[in-house]
Amino acid sequence: MHGLARRGGAMVLALLLATACARSPVAPENGEVVDLGPAHVLSGDAGPGDRVIWGGRIASIRNLAEQTELTVVSYPLDRGDRPRIHQEPGVRFVLRYPGFLEPAQYVPGRFLTVLGTVEGLETLAVDAYELRHPVLQGERLHLWPADVSRWQSQTRFSIGVGIRL
Repeated sequence: MHGLARRGGAMVLALLLATACARSPVAPENGEVVDLGPAHVLSGDAGPGDRVIWGGRIASIRNLAEQTELTVVSYPLDRGDRPRIHQEPGVRFVLRYPGFLEPAQYVPGRFLTVLGTVEGLETLAVDAYELRHPVLQGERLHLWPADVSRWQSQTRFSIGVGIRL
């Protein structure tokens, strides 16, 4: 009986820990993504056809006839695929997303996370400088709240008696 109680307690603890972990807002159901970032495309370690999750800060937006192009300054992601905004930014990438994205909502400075497929590289101007950008065809997009304090999961877990004033 004692072993059964211990196993049951371990299962409850595992379940609670699993539900407490941050979940990606864009992860595919099948979980098939390559854990490589935009810099890996520049170095040749990732390439066309790789399905990835990237995130960062919007630098610019341009709506075209069939899609929207966002230039994004990449940031490393945490386990919940949130950009780690206190880390150094990385490589810029171009995100092509089907349809229209509202420029008043997807403004430069906002953070996003995207699931997509690497298309390759393009050379684009950043002011007077020519810079190679990895290009990502977006599949799923999550725009993070402008107020960073609202990024935390709304799920709360506690054990015992809590008093709130």
